[in-house]
Amino acid sequence: MSSSLLLSNLRILIHPHYSLNIFLSVFYLLLKQLIPKSLCSYIFINDTITTQDTQVLLLLATIITIRGRKALTWLHYIDNVCKYSKMANCLLFYREESYVLLIFYAILCLLHFLFFPSPEPTGKTNIFYYRANNLDNEIRADPRLTWFVCFYAPWSPPCQNFSSVFVDLSTRFGDLKTFKFVKFDVNRYPAEATKFKIDTSTFSKQLPTLVLFQDGKEVKRRPQIDVKGRVLDSQRLLTADYLIDEFGLAEIYTREANKIKANTKKEQ
Repeated sequence: MSSSLLLSNLRILIHPHYSLNIFLSVFYLLLKQLIPKSLCSYIFINDTITTQDTQVLLLLATIITIRGRKALTWLHYIDNVCKYSKMANCLLFYREESYVLLIFYAILCLLHFLFFPSPEPTGKTNIFYYRANNLDNEIRADPRLTWFVCFYAPWSPPCQNFSSVFVDLSTRFGDLKTFKFVKFDVNRYPAEATKFKIDTSTFSKQLPTLVLFQDGKEVKRRPQIDVKGRVLDSQRLLTADYLIDEFGLAEIYTREANKIKANTKKEQ
């Protein structure tokens, strides 16, 4: 990786979502290290890093190591690290009996979640954001088009983590007029989401859902659901490589590109 690309990637961390998240993840340690000892004794039972603190931090490192393997991208990995670090901070405040600080810290974390969500990828992409209540009619209207639709909700952390993966896929395969990469906000159009059997509840395991439409009909979706609407493979990682292989995106792209070339030759 070139130094310019590395700097460009690191610059993303300046965004309030990431910078504040990192700050909150080290909040407990910063307080213990930066607050004067005379004041620290009024806030904490112990004014230094104790053996119990070290045990919690070692447990945190173990959890991050295990769960880190499920990160979709390096930014997703950072979000996971911060999430478990904030949980560890709450435990540390509780063990120090700093209940006022614990409540204050929990409020800060809640405000961060509500007002500083992870940013949508910037720059030119091949993604079309469909904003209407007739997506099903639009898909059936022209069976010559292939649609790859991501059903998402802005408030959903899995959807936020998946955002950069979908951008990557659209950049690689979404530059053809007959192969559309579409994002549909189920939170904004719940009635339309119901038509596609997408659960939009807070505890939904279907977000995000990727659906491939060909000839105006649904061909495949991930995660899968059975006839009763139960999710069958919610734990499967929606990585770029997995989706390319599972949906055959490279093959579809080649086929659509060949069709366009053939039609162009006929017109000439």
